[in-house]
Amino acid sequence: MQIKKIVMGLLILLLATGYSFAQNTGSISGVITSTEGHLQYANVLIYNDADSLKPVQAVITDSTGRFTFNNLADGQFRINVFLIGFVTEKRVIVVSNQLNKINAGIILLKTLPKELQAIQVSGQKKLIEKTIEGFVVNAGANLTQTGGTLTDLLRSTPTIVVDGDGAITLRGKTPLILINGRNSSFTNTDQIASSSIESIEIINNPSAKYDAAAESGIINIKLKKNKQNGFNGAMVVGSGHGARGRMNSSVLVNNKTSKWNIGLGYDNRFGGRIRSLDGDRTNFNLPDAYKLTQRRSDTRTDALHNIKFNMDYTPDKKNSFGFEALRNYQDENNNEFLTSTITTKLNQFNTKSTRRSIEIQHEKLSEFEMNHSKKFDDKRKSWTSSISSSFGDERQNTGITSQALNESNVILGNEFLQQTKNYEKSNVTNLKTDYVQPISEHAEILTGYKSTIRHLDADFKSLDNINGNFVPNALTSNRFDFREQIHAGYLQYSSFTGKKENPIMKYDFGLRAEQVWNKGKVLSNNAAFNNNYLKLFPSMGVAYFKNQDEFWKLTYSKRISRPSLGQLNPFVDITDSLNPHGGNPDLKPELIQSFELGYSKDLSAFSIYSVLFYRHSNNAIRSFTLFKPNGVALTIPLNFGNVSTYGLENVATVKASSIYDFNISFSLFQQNYEGKDVAKDAANNVFSWNGKWINNVSPWKGGKLQITGVYNSPSATTQGTINAIYYADLGFQQKLGKGNARLGLVFSDVFNTQKYGYQRLTNDFSFTRISKTDTRAFLLTYAYTFRTSFKEKLMENKFSND
Repeated sequence: MQIKKIVMGLLILLLATGYSFAQNTGSISGVITSTEGHLQYANVLIYNDADSLKPVQAVITDSTGRFTFNNLADGQFRINVFLIGFVTEKRVIVVSNQLNKINAGIILLKTLPKELQAIQVSGQKKLIEKTIEGFVVNAGANLTQTGGTLTDLLRSTPTIVVDGDGAITLRGKTPLILINGRNSSFTNTDQIASSSIESIEIINNPSAKYDAAAESGIINIKLKKNKQNGFNGAMVVGSGHGARGRMNSSVLVNNKTSKWNIGLGYDNRFGGRIRSLDGDRTNFNLPDAYKLTQRRSDTRTDALHNIKFNMDYTPDKKNSFGFEALRNYQDENNNEFLTSTITTKLNQFNTKSTRRSIEIQHEKLSEFEMNHSKKFDDKRKSWTSSISSSFGDERQNTGITSQALNESNVILGNEFLQQTKNYEKSNVTNLKTDYVQPISEHAEILTGYKSTIRHLDADFKSLDNINGNFVPNALTSNRFDFREQIHAGYLQYSSFTGKKENPIMKYDFGLRAEQVWNKGKVLSNNAAFNNNYLKLFPSMGVAYFKNQDEFWKLTYSKRISRPSLGQLNPFVDITDSLNPHGGNPDLKPELIQSFELGYSKDLSAFSIYSVLFYRHSNNAIRSFTLFKPNGVALTIPLNFGNVSTYGLENVATVKASSIYDFNISFSLFQQNYEGKDVAKDAANNVFSWNGKWINNVSPWKGGKLQITGVYNSPSATTQGTINAIYYADLGFQQKLGKGNARLGLVFSDVFNTQKYGYQRLTNDFSFTRISKTDTRAFLLTYAYTFRTSFKEKLMENKFSND
């Protein structure tokens, strides 16, 4: 019903915008040709002669090279015709009451010289675009993750590490992830298809104008928005196979006039995974339950549906209004089988059990945003405002069957049945306004306000089967209600010396104040907490430009890392009753001091971006495993102590030849843990590094091969280390016809090496766990655009390799 309303609303708006031209009766038509015949997919734009920069309409020629403009008022118009490989042609035509239906006749395009054609073709987007605050990764330049999710794209994004469980880190710590610059309920990056992503912005040391809750930096995900004039779109289908089959499809449609831009998009993924997991734990102080051996396998099927609607209205040259709506549906069904064997210190049999869990999960997410931007006569002055709200509704039901066995695998006694029901509703609302006021030719003041309101209502029930009836277990059931308000204001001074287009120095100084009120309540035991505080967050940045292509920068910022809703929720997952994990409502935020010294240099065939960084965290939040006397190892987040991280990060791009270029990036850092607030043995110092090598080869016209290699070295945890991860992905893409169609092939995890594991060692136990998912897969994709010159963006990243 909601989808139908959105579609009906879109159609009404499309009709309304079309009606606005009905009072104009003029038309211009013609045919675009070359010496080789009629030209299909040529771009024809018409301009008011007095407004030479803004087209009135835009169309694409049909298979006979014909184009038509309708609903034109009287006046003088200029027509521009362009197509890759041809010289742009212009015509000036007058429409009047006496002659309002114009036939422009045949317009002949001349072929460009071959050397100029090569320049045009090579003008595609770069993978990396550097900024003074960090760098931007263009999602469309990534072929090896075509069809994946945002998680897959991040795996191949320079300097970002994604572990086997999908956890995302920058320089060893979780970053703040924003969607189009806003906080969102879309915290699971597998919920966002790569097909809807335009770019990924990395800001490692953000200034005062950004949220302070960004310990290791900010990853801002910019979603695609089609701004091509006229009605246009793209349709895509894809299919592949690994251990299981998978399918994808996508459609985008858009209509843009002089004042309105309306778009509707839909994409889906169907697939699943098979995973095996081996765990071995030694309990040093339990001689009768000394060795725990676990072997687990699980099969998952999932379905993902995303719907996006956007509408922009520009009534004049100074004001623009926007509305965006996102809707996500996700189903995950998981069938897990676990065998646990316990032996004594003398290697004698103690107990053995099997545990089967069938989990059914449904999740719905909705997000809405309205925004307004205002320009002024002074172009340096601006004012933007937005309000957004996202709503999450997750329902997870699990049936658990446990069975005891003897050493010969003979069933002992009756099976034990359990159920869990976890229902969560969440809401995140943001109100934001930013204003820029020039105070001199070289300086400006930036100021703004932001309010973030979060609410989580999590109702978890655990039920045991007693005499044929499922009875709630009061000890393992709970309901958690959490509410938080964050009100922030900032003031930042920015200036430069030299000329604006060629500065010598740029510098900014800022201060952000954030007032937080939060409260939580565990309704099952009537436990409550409040945590209210006001914090100030200064920042500073100085950049020195040796020339336009070379600069140094020094930055400092104070930041905060607040516990997430998932970390605060005390729900304990008992799928593995011997190794459960849960949240901690008593967590306090951690405070961070961060410094960076960076250098950037661009040459014609070589570009480098290098940064030295240091970060110190007080009251750091980390996962910690608490060992119980009954042999249960519970993992929860705790305020751990102090963590210092320092290292070097490099991103380099090399254009080796006309057909080959590559990007290579690596981060090297030392992490020193001091767990004085938890346990004496909770400390770890580990040197880590990670790197990515992205190779691009253009073997022939319209074809592109990409090979990506990834290596993440062992990294530190509070009680051990995470194993190294390494793998290689391959992607190929071939343009078909006149570039309006594209065939793609992806081969992920070519050598089937991607696996995840860790070791933990304390005075009470040692624990080793290794998991392997069916990450190796083939995918074949086909994309087609219609009535658009927007091919490069509409046809990027359409299908899933998961």
